[in-house]
Amino acid sequence: MFIFISIYTFTIGQKINYEFSNNHVRGNFYNIIIQGFPIAILLTLFGTLKRKNFKIKNFTIIISTLLIAILTFFAILNNIFLIGFGAWTTEKIVYRNKINQLEIKEQIFDNGAFGYGNKRIVKTKPFLKYWIYPTEIDTTKINKNEWIFVNEEGDIKFP
Repeated sequence: MFIFISIYTFTIGQKINYEFSNNHVRGNFYNIIIQGFPIAILLTLFGTLKRKNFKIKNFTIIISTLLIAILTFFAILNNIFLIGFGAWTTEKIVYRNKINQLEIKEQIFDNGAFGYGNKRIVKTKPFLKYWIYPTEIDTTKINKNEWIFVNEEGDIKFP
């Protein structure tokens, strides 16, 4: 199951529009995936080798596992720079919906050591506590009667 979640995270998970609602949870998740994936592959190798198998079958399992491990190592190296150095970070929460849990946030793209990049304003809809579904929005076109202006500090803390 861990290998399936890891592969999904590195492939399809990068293309879907859902994002982590908290940068701390996001960092922990990716650290566990990146560090645990090679361990899961090795545990799979040791779990599939058996004395009762023919030597050819065990040899094939070893070679295929090593090839998969090498391919995933390079995929992880490629994704470390894409995942580890880029995420949308909430600069401030501008509006909160009066009726439900929707928020309108100003976000900035955090490039890690490379500084900040693009800015966007999004309406975020919570999804299963740890994720949000962001959609870009124009704040001049919203119905001000449905929203409360809060202007709260986001993930970037100012002294």
